[in-house]
Amino acid sequence: MGRPPRAPKKVYKKKAAEENKEGDNKAAKAKAVLTRGRFLKGKHKVWTTATFRRPKTLAQSRTPKYLRHSTLKAGTINKYSTIEYPLVGESASKLMEDQNTLVFIVNLKATKPDIKRTFKERFNVDIRKVNTLIRPDGKKKAFITLKGEQAAVELGSKIGII
Repeated sequence: MGRPPRAPKKVYKKKAAEENKEGDNKAAKAKAVLTRGRFLKGKHKVWTTATFRRPKTLAQSRTPKYLRHSTLKAGTINKYSTIEYPLVGESASKLMEDQNTLVFIVNLKATKPDIKRTFKERFNVDIRKVNTLIRPDGKKKAFITLKGEQAAVELGSKIGII
């Protein structure tokens, strides 16, 4: 019908102790199983919160065998991509004559210090201030006001605006 009932553990311990020899590794393992049991019971982790937070494990740095992209992304904007083109029109001409200000379309990601630095490098003039706005068509317009001793009209004619 089924297996016969097992003998109590003490009987097994005695038998294992009798059969155990010093050089016999198999018997030593069997004895260890009988003394502590076949399955070891570990300590149970006690959770104190309802949410499980995944533990942070060691993140190995990646060392790819080959690059996944053939080219690297372009870096920051340079002095030639900052200023795109000058605006020519009645209002720009009026600003040039009355307020000593030049109007340019610049890169959307260019900041005021970028515009100032680039303008100084390319045209070798001193700048008092830079005002910017983003037009409804998504382009950035920069109003570059020159210092008093330099005339925007002269620079405009040199660049080719007038």
